[in-house]
Amino acid sequence: MAGTISQDIVTVVSSFLMIVLIALYIKRKDVRVLISIVGLLSFYFYGYGTYVISALYTSAYLVYMLIFTLSILGLIVGISGFTSECVKSLYLPKWLRICGIVFLSMIILIFMSKWIADIIPYTRNHTVPDFYAIFILDLCIVLPLFIVIVYMLVKNMKFAYILLGIALLKTATLTLSVAVGSVVAQRDGTQNAAGMIFVYCSVAMISLALFGFYYWKIKQHSDKVNE
Repeated sequence: MAGTISQDIVTVVSSFLMIVLIALYIKRKDVRVLISIVGLLSFYFYGYGTYVISALYTSAYLVYMLIFTLSILGLIVGISGFTSECVKSLYLPKWLRICGIVFLSMIILIFMSKWIADIIPYTRNHTVPDFYAIFILDLCIVLPLFIVIVYMLVKNMKFAYILLGIALLKTATLTLSVAVGSVVAQRDGTQNAAGMIFVYCSVAMISLALFGFYYWKIKQHSDKVNE
């Protein structure tokens, strides 16, 4: 319950931000704004994907399905909106690319090892965990995609600059939601993993800071040569 409430709070706040970003993009056509919009869509995709896949059958389940479907379509349309000319003109400082590589690698290492360790007892006992959708989304989609982004950043493929921003914003919003929910659950005595609360809070703060630097530093220069 704490997790769903915190996710709903972040969703409401991010929805107002989404409206502002859409208005800004219509007016300015700034690539950074489009990246931010797609990043928020990735949060909706993950957050409401967990509800849909885990079959959280409440009176709002059809709404969850609608948000999940629209977020998938939005991700497809949004990412396809980056033209080849736009991608070629992008510039991101080398130090920020390295920070992105290190940060995403840490996310992959921490959560892939944790989810695999958590899921093994369920597979041995042939039981179904309560929010098994997290295992599906992270181990089958999100973390493998992060591995691809890291590889592309190492190879300095410019399309990875766009994916990095999306990944940072998705990570920031999602872990912020989980951190708030974990703190509330800890207060109510329903959450014992205090160490993971620290991890979620740390990841949320670091990803927010990195996205702030990313938004400030990513540029479009047709004549700029990367470091």
